[in-house]
Amino acid sequence: MSTPSAQTASSQIELQDVDALVREHLPPLAGVRPVGRVAITRPTSAIDSSRLGVGFETLDRRMFTPEPVYPHLARLGAKWARVQTGWSRCETGEGGYDFEWLDSIVDGLAGAGVRTMFSVTFGNKLYMPDAPHESAVGYVPTYYERAVPAWTAFVQALAARYRGRVSHWEVWNEPNIPQFWQPRPVSGRDYAKLVRVTAEAVRAEIPDATVIGGATSLVDPAFLVDALRGGLAGSIDAFSFHPYQMVPEHNLQNMRDLLRRLLDEHSPDRRIALYQGENGCPSQLSGHHDDWLGMYTMDQVVQAKWIARRFLVDLQLGFDKIFYFHAVDLMERPYRQAGATVNAPVMMGLVHGGSYAPKYSFEVARRVCHLFDERTRRTELMCLFTEPDPSAPRHATLMAAPYAATFERDGAPLFAYWLGEDPQQRAGQTTIDAELWWDDRLAMPEPVLLDLLTGEVYAVERPPELTYTDWRTRGVKYRLPLTDYPIVLTDASVVAGLGVEWRDR
Repeated sequence: MSTPSAQTASSQIELQDVDALVREHLPPLAGVRPVGRVAITRPTSAIDSSRLGVGFETLDRRMFTPEPVYPHLARLGAKWARVQTGWSRCETGEGGYDFEWLDSIVDGLAGAGVRTMFSVTFGNKLYMPDAPHESAVGYVPTYYERAVPAWTAFVQALAARYRGRVSHWEVWNEPNIPQFWQPRPVSGRDYAKLVRVTAEAVRAEIPDATVIGGATSLVDPAFLVDALRGGLAGSIDAFSFHPYQMVPEHNLQNMRDLLRRLLDEHSPDRRIALYQGENGCPSQLSGHHDDWLGMYTMDQVVQAKWIARRFLVDLQLGFDKIFYFHAVDLMERPYRQAGATVNAPVMMGLVHGGSYAPKYSFEVARRVCHLFDERTRRTELMCLFTEPDPSAPRHATLMAAPYAATFERDGAPLFAYWLGEDPQQRAGQTTIDAELWWDDRLAMPEPVLLDLLTGEVYAVERPPELTYTDWRTRGVKYRLPLTDYPIVLTDASVVAGLGVEWRDR
């Protein structure tokens, strides 16, 4: 029987005919022959390592029930989960800590084959009487004289309890915006002080802990420079940021390169890792908090396209860790940031917050996670797209602009490519010429296409041997379908390794 909170949550989910959306917007790929469908059977625990993770935040505010989510994570293939530690939930009376709720989360994730990354964040009303809510979201302990020793003691007790179980410790969440930084104005230097105090407490118990700073909303170079000048680089091993945007690829190379330059300039002798630490997309158009993203036609299929593109572009740019926000919709309790305002629910989950059933995006994310674990390595291969000009086919070509990401896995090349338009445009499928080149140490004797959205596998005709070559020919040419979400061209042996129900190979 469903609980009243579950019934309320279910009523906030848009009713969508997902099967009809799939039929309308995900037709079979044109010009290639269907031969099977991916049917993944291996659990997350069978994956040795991966850079991919999911958000598991807000349990300090009890905004979802974690137990129904663990079986899904045991199948998903994401190897990391970002968990907020909740000082206000751990210390409800001065000097005493209740870690049992956090124990159950770390153990539940481990049982699903997932490693925990702690986000050590937010305040405690015991020491911050002006915080408007008991969770003290965004209230900074270093601004309260009594809170500083209490925060240090809490973090040290936390580190002592999870030594050997949690190796990655992120300090705060989005300190560069007032929604999560109170009661004084945002300050990079003040944030650097908070990180130093927190990192010292963690490393007193776990000397080799990986400490992550930043967790900034979007890219905020002015805030970062201020924090770096305040000594941030000396306290952290990694920097994370949250580049939310409806077109995942937009300006992301510039963002990554800018952050890389600033971190390297302030840490010339030690590389600070760079994480895409939080990013999500809702599965519906209305009734949720994150309408500021610029949405006008969202649904579960658009969300699934966005997620596949988000993971692939982050992998292509080489972020050291990559997190999708969130594992499940956040809707069982009122959603609060700093202040007294109650916000609408956050509907970005891979799993429904009412029924705890997987959304369409779940299986899409699952295919990505299982295909792009650490056995798949980013490798620069040539991928050149052209589209003949029908008005002058012998004399000119129009350069088309798909986005491409190239990898290798188990001795075979992988070419992922897609049209980089706003996924809400629902661009129709077309075809395009692709000229591909890969090292002779790699082989693709049986080329196939994997549609990451549907799981369908298609045979690709091996192009006839070229009758002539000239200076413009650099690789093997194919005529391929083009969609606004990633399709992967690779060898049949690669997709067979995921598990395929073959039909007509």
